[in-house]
Amino acid sequence: MSRDPLRLPVLLAPRALALAALVAALAAAGCGGGSKARPAAGGSGATSTRVWTPGKADTLGPVVAIVGTRRIRAHDVDSLIATAPPNVQGQLRDPQGYKTLVDRMVTEEALYQAARRSGIQKDPAYRAAVAKAARETLMRQYYQARMANFPPPTDAQIQAYYDEHSSEFAIPARARVRHIQVETKAKAEALRKRLAAGALWDALARANSTDKATSDHGGVVGYVTPGSEFVPGIGKSPEIVKEAFAMKEGETSPPLKSEKGWHLIRVDNVEPARTQPLAEVRQGILGHLSTQAQETLSQTFLDSLKSASGVVVFEDSVRVASTPARTPQDFFKDAQAAGSPQQRIQLYRDLVTRYPDDPVSVQAAFMIGFTYAEDLGQYDEARAEFRKFLDKYPRHELANSAKWMLENMDKPAPELDDAPEGADSTGAPPDTAR
Repeated sequence: MSRDPLRLPVLLAPRALALAALVAALAAAGCGGGSKARPAAGGSGATSTRVWTPGKADTLGPVVAIVGTRRIRAHDVDSLIATAPPNVQGQLRDPQGYKTLVDRMVTEEALYQAARRSGIQKDPAYRAAVAKAARETLMRQYYQARMANFPPPTDAQIQAYYDEHSSEFAIPARARVRHIQVETKAKAEALRKRLAAGALWDALARANSTDKATSDHGGVVGYVTPGSEFVPGIGKSPEIVKEAFAMKEGETSPPLKSEKGWHLIRVDNVEPARTQPLAEVRQGILGHLSTQAQETLSQTFLDSLKSASGVVVFEDSVRVASTPARTPQDFFKDAQAAGSPQQRIQLYRDLVTRYPDDPVSVQAAFMIGFTYAEDLGQYDEARAEFRKFLDKYPRHELANSAKWMLENMDKPAPELDDAPEGADSTGAPPDTAR
């Protein structure tokens, strides 16, 4: 009877129970199956009992799921969690996250086993994908291993960059400003007198400021700098910026005008201009220099590999290969669109030479004679070309047109009523294409 691997654990379950009962019976009878007797408590002469213990601890942990013939153990789940980002590992170890992860592993294993059973690994597309992935992994691992050997920037290099780019680490002076905004200068003056008499700034701002975005927060607008006329929440206001750096902390300014109204301002604190010390910016410099060095060293490394491999790039071939493929019809259209009759004739000749067996070359050969006759009036050259055409293509549909041209090209165009049957108003044969 064939065994279904999915039912195998179920089939073995009664045997496992029987085995457990047998072990218990043997232990009770004093046949420990190799286990050493452990004296019972109460003295060395007491009757001993035998307890089975595993020969080696199961370091892979309990089985959390079975998929077909594969047992997924706690060790497998923990190993996968260990590869997750540190900020995610805690979520995966949470009971719900752990259960979700086990479910995902079960699903993937079921899909993997189904794929193996299908024999898809023999498919050429699968083999090509595996080969491509193996190639990319090999290159990536080799490149990363080599790049990891390059030394990081030295302390001297970091110091040199800091000294040479000191302006990048300069922080301008700034003042933290708060304001009370009102409609008129008189209103601002009245509030200033109340503040001088002991009124609380925050209470007046809450009750009187028309800037509702800041009125409930003591009118704080943020920092201003002497190099800018911009005031957060107010806009361009050079008067406010200038006054902020002229007054002392905690003082109230006289009324100041802006596009939004009149303002009283106070400065909470002024921070003088300073240069960030190296300790504050060291990590940023290290990252910048590391990136620069990585790019330079990477290019040098890759160039050395190409040099060692004897790489030769044929620029002419690249240019030809990158030029879109063109058909004889494309060259025929180019000849038709050329600016001068001489250019058209030359392009027609080139087409006939390059594609002698293409049907469009027959038209090009005819058009050489036609252009000599109609555009240049060079009838001797035209006759020579038409005779060559008739010798080579005597049965072609344009042969009659070539014969007509030989007989009539140097004659004046007939009147409309006298035009030969099948000719247009110019007397030209109907099947010529210019």
